[in-house]
Amino acid sequence: MELSKRIRRPKWTDARLLVGAMLVVLAVVATYLLITTANSTTRVWASARALVPGEVLEPADLTVAEVNLADLGSKYLSAEADLPEGSSVRSVVAAGELLAASTVAPLSELEGRVVAIDIAGSVPSVVDSGSLVDVWAQPEQNGLDDLGAEPQQIVDSAPVAHITRDVGSFGVGDGARVEVFVGTGDLAEVLAALDGRSMLSVVGAPSVTSAGGEQ
Repeated sequence: MELSKRIRRPKWTDARLLVGAMLVVLAVVATYLLITTANSTTRVWASARALVPGEVLEPADLTVAEVNLADLGSKYLSAEADLPEGSSVRSVVAAGELLAASTVAPLSELEGRVVAIDIAGSVPSVVDSGSLVDVWAQPEQNGLDDLGAEPQQIVDSAPVAHITRDVGSFGVGDGARVEVFVGTGDLAEVLAALDGRSMLSVVGAPSVTSAGGEQ
């Protein structure tokens, strides 16, 4: 009688215990995979300097950055792949910023061109490669009837590709040549203002970042 009491069929509580143990194992495995994934990094391209639309990207313009794989996906341009030849950026990329795959495009697809503008006056010190400027044109005054002519803004928030200050043809310590990316819609007006009958000026324009937003 005593032996028959000891030999009994498993109860449903034993199945619950087995399921609980399996859940614990699964939780441990999931935690391990999560930590492993969080600590995994991959190599992507980042800008070594400010990048501006219209400039052809060169290897020297970029640097390699290690980023967390969990945050990567296909958003950024992998450093394991060669840089596409004849490519540029669609918008300004600040120095040290990761290069988003959607930002890179063939130069031929950009809707605009880089234009060199000679400035007779001084240019604000805050204006540098990668910054944004508004371009203004002061029509030439040919007589008394033109005394009331006012400057006209011809470009809004144009990215600066390069700037050379103290251009000698304008005198010592004055003048500059500013290369800006001008959108297709403004090209005709800018080229018309470069005919020598207008005095051009640039004014620093606030970027999205300085205005408190995100680029």
